[in-house]
Amino acid sequence: MKNITVVFCLLLCVNFVAKAQEKGNLPLIETEWSLTNLNEKEISKNDEGLASFIVFSSDNTFKGFAGCNKFQGVYKIESGKLLLDKIGATKMECENSNNEREFLKALNKSISFKIVKNQLMLKDKSKTIAIFESKNN
Repeated sequence: MKNITVVFCLLLCVNFVAKAQEKGNLPLIETEWSLTNLNEKEISKNDEGLASFIVFSSDNTFKGFAGCNKFQGVYKIESGKLLLDKIGATKMECENSNNEREFLKALNKSISFKIVKNQLMLKDKSKTIAIFESKNN
């Protein structure tokens, strides 16, 4: 039964990626999404020139960099909703974390997403809370 569930999930992911690419949109999975806007504020790279980012993997996990610390978790796409769960992060102390706490809170609030070309938008119940861009074309 577990094997059937795994195969079904993989087929859904492949179908999702194919449909996204048909429309000219980048796929959610295996694309590095760099944070450009958080709660309607433009986000730049940190003092070391590193951008906050997130990558979703086909095994329903995600990982990324929040400005100072690395983070990871699991996700599920269900009825058009993006459910992020079990988010954990390293605990390095940094002087300038480039909105790290706000970014991780936004991930916890995210309930849906939309991809348009090379932009990923995470939304809560009422508005877009984070916008990411990918350099991939």
